[in-house]
Amino acid sequence: MSPLSQAQFLTAPGSSTRDDNYECSCEHIAKVSVATAPVTTAYHIETSFVTSNVSFNKIHEITATKRYSSGVFLDGKRCIKNCIGFGNVVIYDIDNDGENILSLIDAHKLTQEYKSVIVTTKSHQKEKHGIKADRYRFTILLDGVISVNVEEYKSYYIHIASLLGIEEYIDTLCKDAARMYQPHPQQEVYYSEGTNILSEKQLRISFEEKKYLDSTTRASTSFSNHSSNNYCFDDAAASGSKTDYIRSIMGSPLLLKMLHFDERFVKGSRNNYLYSIGCYLLDVKLTVGEIKQTLLWMNSLRSGLSETEIKNTIFRSLKL
Repeated sequence: MSPLSQAQFLTAPGSSTRDDNYECSCEHIAKVSVATAPVTTAYHIETSFVTSNVSFNKIHEITATKRYSSGVFLDGKRCIKNCIGFGNVVIYDIDNDGENILSLIDAHKLTQEYKSVIVTTKSHQKEKHGIKADRYRFTILLDGVISVNVEEYKSYYIHIASLLGIEEYIDTLCKDAARMYQPHPQQEVYYSEGTNILSEKQLRISFEEKKYLDSTTRASTSFSNHSSNNYCFDDAAASGSKTDYIRSIMGSPLLLKMLHFDERFVKGSRNNYLYSIGCYLLDVKLTVGEIKQTLLWMNSLRSGLSETEIKNTIFRSLKL
């Protein structure tokens, strides 16, 4: 199950997480740009894109017959400089040309919690670069239009793919905000059984949190690698910005993800992991009580160490 199946990212049918400034699509309407010119029109001179509202349950009719895009284009001219916004769908191509393979069956399982559709592309199970493989396209419905600007779209697109669990499989060429997708009349179509819709607002919040964490991680790494800047690092931590943020996510899945808990808290590495987290929390200027509480909480989430062992080894080593 992907992180996107967590309740915070899902909007139930008939409800919305949007405020009045967002376009709500909780009635299962997909907003996409569709080319009105015939498919035979030359790819590079395509200038006929119009924004269309389509019942999501009929979006396969678009993917079978029309060129389409998640971008919205000024005067219908499809290019980055004319991209003035986005619809409320995220589209991913999976070509399975590399070492990492995601089968059609596994892809379908990934998206069962929310409204989505998978359609096969023209090269599905045809030889391409000497390889026959499942090749298909995800279209995932959001409850509002994509709210980032064109400059941030690529990072946002990858962030959602990461939450979905498909980042390592996606076609890297499709990160372009003006990307156009070709139709396939003989496509196979697989709609998910889920009725929930992904919350664009919550995805955006998650994206902004990641940007903040990335920036603080870079700053922390920079300070750690340059001892002459240690005083600046202490000042930054003491100013409260990082400290307050860590406090705001204590006891939450976001803190676990930030600290790579799932990957690193494993048998044989638990002592070292908890000790390293303790050192980090000391650097962030949490109180002794907060550090102890956090370490004991993390240890309790799995078959961890005994509380006595933690107190006699980790707490003692950290001088808590």
